[in-house]
Amino acid sequence: MPDSRNPNANAPQKAYPTGLGRRLGAMLYDSLLIIALFFLTGFIWVPLSGDVVTGPAFQLTLLAEVIAFFGYCWGKQGETLGMRAWKIRIVNGKGALPNLQQIGLRLLIAPVSLACFGLGYAWLLLGKDRQTWHDKVSSTYVVHLPERE
Repeated sequence: MPDSRNPNANAPQKAYPTGLGRRLGAMLYDSLLIIALFFLTGFIWVPLSGDVVTGPAFQLTLLAEVIAFFGYCWGKQGETLGMRAWKIRIVNGKGALPNLQQIGLRLLIAPVSLACFGLGYAWLLLGKDRQTWHDKVSSTYVVHLPERE
């Protein structure tokens, strides 16, 4: 059903591969959201534990929050709040939202891309498709949607 407020809401959008700058901007926005989430978790955890927040249980909780945040956002809309601000989205080879396996692969390989001195992200500068290591492994693309409001 077309959106009466935005007649072009269901029209196909022109998208093209995203550069490194937009990706880094979105990562900065999302990292601020994640840090806020970590603070909230800490404020909840301290009264429950009655002590300083440390240990593997707390760290696993933080890791689960990161996985849930990105997994939910990418699976539901193909974008996080930071990606939305920078008008970028993750899509599969057909332009649809990534599936659960693709999201899992991205979540697994993206930290490796960053941990190798950012080489996995810099890789997008070498190809015409502008894919990072985790894009290539998961068969996904990060695209810029310039016409979105």
